[in-house]
Amino acid sequence: MQRSQDWTSLRREFPTLDAKTYLNSCSLGLLSRRTRAAMDRFMDQWTELGAAAWYSDWMNEVAELRQGFASVINAGPDEIAIMPNISVALTSIASSLQLGEGDNVVTTALDFPTVPHQFHAKGGMGVETRVIQPRDKVEVDLEQFESAIDEHTKLVATSHVYFTSGFIQDVAAVTEIAHRHDTLAFIDDYQSTGQVPIDVKAQGIDMLASGGLKWLLGGTGVAYLYVRRDLIDQLEPTVTGWFGNRDQFEFNPNEMVFKEDAGRFEMGTPSVAAIFAGAEGLRIVNEIGPEAIRERTSELTQLLVSRLREEGFTLRCPEDAQRHASITMVEMEDPARMVEELMKRDFILDFRPGAVRISPYFYNTPDDIQAVVAAMTDVRNALEL
Repeated sequence: MQRSQDWTSLRREFPTLDAKTYLNSCSLGLLSRRTRAAMDRFMDQWTELGAAAWYSDWMNEVAELRQGFASVINAGPDEIAIMPNISVALTSIASSLQLGEGDNVVTTALDFPTVPHQFHAKGGMGVETRVIQPRDKVEVDLEQFESAIDEHTKLVATSHVYFTSGFIQDVAAVTEIAHRHDTLAFIDDYQSTGQVPIDVKAQGIDMLASGGLKWLLGGTGVAYLYVRRDLIDQLEPTVTGWFGNRDQFEFNPNEMVFKEDAGRFEMGTPSVAAIFAGAEGLRIVNEIGPEAIRERTSELTQLLVSRLREEGFTLRCPEDAQRHASITMVEMEDPARMVEELMKRDFILDFRPGAVRISPYFYNTPDDIQAVVAAMTDVRNALEL
């Protein structure tokens, strides 16, 4: 049985909420007081110890960061690589697959463009990127993955949650389809880690990437790559650096011996400030628990959907609440204008082509939801948006 959460006390950890109604955590999670204190601690150590802080404090913080992310997804710390962003993580994996003439990679038009861009760029190598076109703007049918994969497919790369609809994809089913075709599955979990529980072991996931920017409350400059333990030694990235070397502190230029764990996918020196921020954000998420966060955000999202529909807005989101993450798209002709007008009223939202995006998190309240819907209705009626 989960203990009840004091959401009011947790909300006080985020000072932005004293002045703004913030409903944009899918773009950037808020800075907590604890994370600011952690970054101050890093600055103090840098000031007092200089490079000696690497050995007295910073390597321990890297280890805690690795363990923190592993705990969120039910992995081992040896299966986690620390990366600066998902583009770098995906580049490392792509370079390990020995892609060449005649190979293909399957992804979808609903995935964040980082994924298809990575493989479109390999077209000159003879690699085909198969982008599944959805039958609507919300989800991709599992049968479409089945049809797109063939004996030349080296990777299926797709999202746990689609960033422009909030649909929670059945990644266990996608992975099972890939494995049935002797293909690996890469899951982009950036839109979901923290707000939607995931278990990489139970769901059979080969590789997964996420980061601190959004729901993990770690800000920019830190991302995470999971690679299944028994897959690690089968992958040798050709885009690499000294942090991927097993004997990095021997400074041997004559050979490259990869680390035996997921550290082999790391490249260069990490941003330590981002490490401190990311580790503290993960502590907060792990203390609350993704299951409790999901329950909270689902309640807020269902209230949001209900109120928006009552006011006559057109939504782009799953009909099934169990498949709806904390991302709700409100369709309109000029979403940028709506976001701009709401900012004048101290509401912070975001937009994507053709829609305003609203993404509440555990630190939001039902009052926030009621207020933003009232404000959007007022702006729409006043400006005929």
